Amino acid sequence: MLRPRLRIPRASSPFALPASRSSTAGQLLPLAYRSSYHTVPVLENIPEKESEDGQKYRSIDGFLSPMAFTTAWDYYQTHVLSNLNRLCAETNNDSLLLKDVVLATARDPAQAATFNYASAAHNNHFFFKCLSPTETKAEDMPAQLKDALVKSFGSLDALKELMVNTATSMFGPGFVWLVRSDRPKDPHQFRVLTTYLSGSPYPAAHWRKQSLNTATDVGESSERGIQAGKQYLENSARGAGWNASAYKKDDFAPGGVLLEPVLCLNTWEHAWLFEYGFGGSPKSVLDKVKGGQAGVAENQKSGKEVYAERWWDFVDWNVVNRLAFPGGTKI
Repeated sequence: MLRPRLRIPRASSPFALPASRSSTAGQLLPLAYRSSYHTVPVLENIPEKESEDGQKYRSIDGFLSPMAFTTAWDYYQTHVLSNLNRLCAETNNDSLLLKDVVLATARDPAQAATFNYASAAHNNHFFFKCLSPTETKAEDMPAQLKDALVKSFGSLDALKELMVNTATSMFGPGFVWLVRSDRPKDPHQFRVLTTYLSGSPYPAAHWRKQSLNTATDVGESSERGIQAGKQYLENSARGAGWNASAYKKDDFAPGGVLLEPVLCLNTWEHAWLFEYGFGGSPKSVLDKVKGGQAGVAENQKSGKEVYAERWWDFVDWNVVNRLAFPGGTKI
């Protein structure tokens, strides 16, 4: 069987970072990029720990080991922000927040690389900002959020099953989002949304300027072509006889709705493969070898599924609640 080979830094402790890659925020980027705006932020929700030999590290016991956490956050976030700063140097994007870079570049094919790195960094940060350092119970979330989620999905167990199954079924890396609809009187205020690769959950980033047929207005990458395409798809979706003046015009892709992300599950391999492998967590594999029945049952699941189920037990529902309702802090 072929096994992935991950290079782990040699150090006095199994999770120690090399001296040149301290976990202090703002020092993770190469020296040439430190003057740029985008730096790796401090994860204040996950406190630092200290090993016996004085090494600083972060981990989430029961979910992400020190090396898995370092790979998914420190190494990956450093990688995408370093590339983003290289592309943003001496441009207007250098002074924008990550979300604003995503929205500013989404409709420009010439800035596809900038969009991808900015969106990847934003999404990964969103995932980590919604994590708790200790286990949580979904049933103990704020009552306002709990009532809204039960109304949208039937039960919290149904929401968990939907998000876990969606993540497990994704054939390729990306993110699973819990999003809130801003449509007034929407009977299902919350929905589950997937984005592949570095795709963005923000509707304003969905209407991409991609030419289809420059011989016609529809598909043309000019503003005229975009408006013609919107009108064509809008009429097709609404049907004959609908009153355009009765609906507010929103700046997002045809068929889309106003959404606000409130929770994110990262399904990129760097987030789960080191810790959980392809066929389950290392502990479950060991239990199976020893003949443990619990290990056999768990190992029937994929590593990504075990990871997604464990993730649910470490969601900070207070953060989700603040993001879910007007006046909440936006990440």
